[in-house]
Amino acid sequence: MLRYRKFLIGIICLSIFASTISSYAEEEIEDLIDIAESKSKIIAIIEGRKTITFDLRPNEKVLWSGSRGYLGAFLTDLHFFVISSSLNAWQALPLRLDESGKGVASLSPYIALLVTGDRAIGFDATSTRFIETQLPINDELLAAEVERYVAVVITSSRAFGLAAESSAFTEINLRVSETIEAIKLTYSKVTVRTSDRLLTFEASGSIWKEFRLH
Repeated sequence: MLRYRKFLIGIICLSIFASTISSYAEEEIEDLIDIAESKSKIIAIIEGRKTITFDLRPNEKVLWSGSRGYLGAFLTDLHFFVISSSLNAWQALPLRLDESGKGVASLSPYIALLVTGDRAIGFDATSTRFIETQLPINDELLAAEVERYVAVVITSSRAFGLAAESSAFTEINLRVSETIEAIKLTYSKVTVRTSDRLLTFEASGSIWKEFRLH
């Protein structure tokens, strides 16, 4: 009887623990940064208390902006600006004249992502620095997506994964005849199904794993 009670208590504890983990994983993150553009300035208001501004260059044009969770970002024709709730200044990455028009920007609570014609640029809320990688020359951009802890960039010859708190993109080559059939992102995992393989990238491991389908 005592053994049974211990077993039952163990099961209950495991159930509570699993429920706690699940609810934590799905917990919504409050947006801590509000952003605005006014009179040739970009403005971040952090947690409703601290205001941080940056003067744009004359005639510099804002092309995109967004804020989620711990990050705020602006894409202009000259720069990619990002700020996190832990910073006291906007971080600015200069862009070439031909880059901004081709830029695809996206944002999660922890990762800002910009993909231009020849490079992918990430910004992590934890490390508060830009991370970039060169894309293959003449490749077609097939996808650029970001979720809470992971981001993925896929071209016609490679897939690039970026995890929160990592220091670099991780890449995997696609085969010559391999085609992308589906892409799925959860909070911490990227799953790419191709014509030949199932490719996965997780925030916890920051490496690509492959499973052959044939």
